[in-house]
Amino acid sequence: MKIRSITVIVVLMLQTMLLTSCSKDEIKPFMGDYTYNTSGTVVLNMSGIPLQVSLPNNTGQMDIIDIDEDNRVMVKKTSLTGTVTIGYASIDGDDITFEPVTTTQAIFTGQQYLTATITSTGTGKIYEKNTLVIHEKYTGTFIGAGSDINVSGTLQGDSILTVAERNEE
Repeated sequence: MKIRSITVIVVLMLQTMLLTSCSKDEIKPFMGDYTYNTSGTVVLNMSGIPLQVSLPNNTGQMDIIDIDEDNRVMVKKTSLTGTVTIGYASIDGDDITFEPVTTTQAIFTGQQYLTATITSTGTGKIYEKNTLVIHEKYTGTFIGAGSDINVSGTLQGDSILTVAERNEE
């Protein structure tokens, strides 16, 4: 009976180690630092009037960091303007799913600047262990700036694309 109990414990320990190592192997291809570029369009809704606006290209560094959780990583984006955003993502094979993260961003409509509070989510895929292609969705609100302070509304966009290339060491 004692030998059977020890055998069961050893088998359970081996299964646990095997499952843990498999989940770590899934995040390895994503780990590292990348140079990213994000672009796309959003629709601003001011008093029921939609206005499609192109987002300014956003370029910077993105680091994907192991946080010792199964298939979950930290994603730190630092734009060239110095804005740092930290979020989290889950990895499943070659796919990555980003948890919602909220940021503040300036948007120019062609006539005025707006300050937008944006919540982004996204899904992506890694190609050749080098390139991440991420499709993002933005939702949020905005207010005017300067003399246009009374302008406000909502925004939404589902055609935001981020391409990130792994930096060579």
